[in-house]
Amino acid sequence: AVTLAIGVAKMAKKNAIVKRLASVETLGCTSIICSDKTGTLTLNEMTARRVVVHGTEHKVSGEGYSPDGTIERMAGELPFTMDSALLAMALCNDAVIRHENDEWNLVGDPTEGALVVLAAKGGLDTPELRQRYPRIAEVPFDSATKLMATFHEVADSSGAAIIRMFVKGAPDVVMARSASAIGPTGTATPIAESANQLVQHNDRLASEGLRVLAVAQRDFSIDTWAEFTSSGADPALLVDELTLLALIGIVDPPRPEATAAIAEARRAGITVKMITGDHAVTAQAIGTELGLAEGEVVAVTGADLDRMDDDELDRRIDEISVFARVAPEHKIRLVAALQRKGNVVAMTGDGVNDAPALKKADMGVAMGITGTEVTKEAATMVLADDNFATIVGAVKRGRTIYDNIVKFVRFQLSRSEEHTSELQS
Repeated sequence: AVTLAIGVAKMAKKNAIVKRLASVETLGCTSIICSDKTGTLTLNEMTARRVVVHGTEHKVSGEGYSPDGTIERMAGELPFTMDSALLAMALCNDAVIRHENDEWNLVGDPTEGALVVLAAKGGLDTPELRQRYPRIAEVPFDSATKLMATFHEVADSSGAAIIRMFVKGAPDVVMARSASAIGPTGTATPIAESANQLVQHNDRLASEGLRVLAVAQRDFSIDTWAEFTSSGADPALLVDELTLLALIGIVDPPRPEATAAIAEARRAGITVKMITGDHAVTAQAIGTELGLAEGEVVAVTGADLDRMDDDELDRRIDEISVFARVAPEHKIRLVAALQRKGNVVAMTGDGVNDAPALKKADMGVAMGITGTEVTKEAATMVLADDNFATIVGAVKRGRTIYDNIVKFVRFQLSRSEEHTSELQS
């Protein structure tokens, strides 16, 4: 107990807070670490790098959450439709960027912060726009739907009042719910005409390790909106028949220490698997950059997992390094599959829906900064700095503690045998 207590105290000073002394032994026996990508393996400091509007790509300059920077078109001037896309980014958003003590700070989700900064680089004043067009309804982001929608009263091109819904989310999800897209001429055309081009843009940005988001909109007359709201129906039912406005490529650089920590874990016989909601191509590119596998990094999606039965998953799970587009229920299934193969599994999480997977894992690891209280309660260890390298350091410390206990017990047993022999003689 003294050895465990001393070890836990040392771990806490290194940002790994173990909630139960007995868990230290389990931590030292960990053979698989299933880690979230964003904020754990990456810095979670999002910056928009590309915008695709009218089928044309635009580069974005600037770093971090400072609005200093520009949207540069490859050739010619920015299209008028860019304003609609930037307006969607500013209004379908809860993040706030503040200038304090000569620094730009984010309040809210880093991905949303990147969109607010992008809107500012395009010349939009987000706080003023949010006052001018207040939110009258919303569909909050959900990990299952992978989108968010907000509703605002605006004026159409003729000056008449309408209700406009802005949507942002995963490109594949938004495209599936879109009936049209803004084409090269600046007018809405059937989504089928530009679907292949959009998919190519999405795959190319993702292959560069960028997280890709899509923004879209849909208009309703005042009368239609009044009739809908009076019925008490869920606004989520309206997220359909969208007009896709733009794709945005956002960079989230890997933590510099994460690559070294993954290599150290491999040398210690610990396998690291990355779990993310990103596109499979993006996840595979980042997994390769992090060095998750000695050979080719293999990625599968949540949809792929749904098509696998348990036997197939058990056969393939050792070769899979990256799980993309996963839902919380997939995490539970992954833990169960790894445990069936005799592994001691550590699973990270930060959202409320991650709590069951953390309970199922041998070591549930919650994020101390971005994690919810529910997740921290379900976990057996909390990372005060949300850093993957801290997990590897904690496992190393856990092994040292376990070895010390084994040495101490062996010493006591050997002394006991010597004492017994002395008494018998």
